[in-house]
Amino acid sequence: MTERNRRVSPVPPDGMEIIFFYRCPHCGKHVPVPSPTEPRMLNCDSCGRAFPIIPVDEHGLHYVRAMLAGGKAAAAPDFL
Repeated sequence: MTERNRRVSPVPPDGMEIIFFYRCPHCGKHVPVPSPTEPRMLNCDSCGRAFPIIPVDEHGLHYVRAMLAGGKAAAAPDFL
């Protein structure tokens, strides 16, 4: 069997990111932002206008990541 044809076992997650959605106040589009822990301005990818966001609590992010072991515990048990 060649390297290209060899079966590869499924790979479990080894990290994770939490995505939050902010609704653009100008056009209403949901803008995805990965773990925004600092206040900042976002540019809407639909209308291009900027708006400020309220950051998320970093302690909450650490809690979710710890509970899911950085993504490892989120793997479907039927595949392990």
